[in-house]
Amino acid sequence: MSTITVTGYKEAQQTLSLPDLTQALYDEGAALMSDVLVNLHGEDHKSRRALEMKVFRRDFFSYYEKEVLPPVVEETLRQFVAEGKGDVVEIGYRAMIGLTADFAGIDRLQRTSEETADLVRLLRVFGNAATVGQFKGTPQETEELKQLIVDGMREFDERFFGPSVARREALLAKFKNGEIGEDALPRDILTLLLRNELNLELPRERILRETAFYFLAGAHTSIHSLSHAMHEIFTLCERNPAERERLEKDVLFLQRCVHESFRLHPSSPVSKRKAVCPMSLPTGDAATTSDTIVIDLYQANRQTEVFGEDAKSFNPYRTKIPSRMPYGITFGVGVHTCLGKNLAAGDLPTPNTDPETHQLGTVTLLARAFLAHGARPDPSQKAEQDLSTERETWLSYPIVFAK
Repeated sequence: MSTITVTGYKEAQQTLSLPDLTQALYDEGAALMSDVLVNLHGEDHKSRRALEMKVFRRDFFSYYEKEVLPPVVEETLRQFVAEGKGDVVEIGYRAMIGLTADFAGIDRLQRTSEETADLVRLLRVFGNAATVGQFKGTPQETEELKQLIVDGMREFDERFFGPSVARREALLAKFKNGEIGEDALPRDILTLLLRNELNLELPRERILRETAFYFLAGAHTSIHSLSHAMHEIFTLCERNPAERERLEKDVLFLQRCVHESFRLHPSSPVSKRKAVCPMSLPTGDAATTSDTIVIDLYQANRQTEVFGEDAKSFNPYRTKIPSRMPYGITFGVGVHTCLGKNLAAGDLPTPNTDPETHQLGTVTLLARAFLAHGARPDPSQKAEQDLSTERETWLSYPIVFAK
């Protein structure tokens, strides 16, 4: 048993594309992550992905970005702007919670601030399921963290998942009896899983975990990516104040800054895989089924041969970029590419792109809203990083608003 680490950009791309490697990053978070899409392999992954891709059509991303998220962002920001201060992480959670609940299929029956706070709390708890394998605490602290996830799943099931299932099952029964049309059914992951047109083996517990996973995945990584992007943008403006005006006026340049931040700060610094059979890796290493293969995304995305001599620096004017990959391999490669990539990062612009119709991605959209309200780092409070994990994560990023 050994660990094989892949750091080269080309080798990392090729390794992530190999069909005989399975996911190995989320084993410790099994209470939520067991058997969810990101952990499936082969035909199981193919069939589950085929079912869920019915939600993630291109018009889905455009609809949410153009119609759903902007008013939610402005409503969320209103109270913080009125107070003149806030926190990037907290605002990000509150702005994204509605979006991620909606496409996962979790009903918000009360739509009160207290209910929103409870969903944000659960989302934070579920974030541990994706990161517990990179937690730096003691074995006892790790077990306590796992129990927190178990307790969170129980609360999520009783308060949110169960009622959401009941409403959808009633609607599906009406649809089956011809009482309502298909357009009356919710367009979300939970409805697809309950409808299950591919007749997959999906017991209730598996549907619960899959729905919780989408509830988590839709917001967790985007929120932390937003914090990194705002930090890089604030730092850029501090070095050159003239950049602030361009960022506020040129949304395609702002999106380029976000993509550059994605490259430098992947949500997890590494991906981990296991071989299903003995094999030779693109690095030339021989891997057995007992080996752990670590793909170092952080290092691969900073390869000077690929991104230039300043590859470790934030440079939105960078010209040396792999074709169609300004954010490197942050979102993965091949069949395990992140399903929400277009939602978070948007489309890549072309020379003829119209900024008014271009899909920017949720992170750029949130960053634009922050800048429009004059957001700047709070000079009286320092931002704080989470030192309990191997991931590069902001616990808090206090800001003030000038508009």
